[in-house]
Amino acid sequence: MEKLIELLNEYHFFNTEYIWYHLDKEENRIYFKTEVVDKWITNEQRISDEWLISKKFGFIKWLVDNDKIDRDVSINWEWHYESLLMKLAIQDNPLDFLVKILK
Repeated sequence: MEKLIELLNEYHFFNTEYIWYHLDKEENRIYFKTEVVDKWITNEQRISDEWLISKKFGFIKWLVDNDKIDRDVSINWEWHYESLLMKLAIQDNPLDFLVKILK
């Protein structure tokens, strides 16, 4: 899970310097913090699994485009961005699956 947090922070480094992610190990949940407080972002907020793997968030596309996915993992499907989104969407624990396929 730490690798996932590291990649989330790398992803957001390119988009904004104000957001960073951390793992609450007791809850095993990902939170983000920001120095910017407005109607959309609070000081600390849990990020949902659904949002993290959503097309709108763009993180999965960034992982694929930046070769952060281990393509040698033996799963019988092609490693296209859309295929990965679909595979994540049907997982009972999408973040656990994502962590397994990260480089």
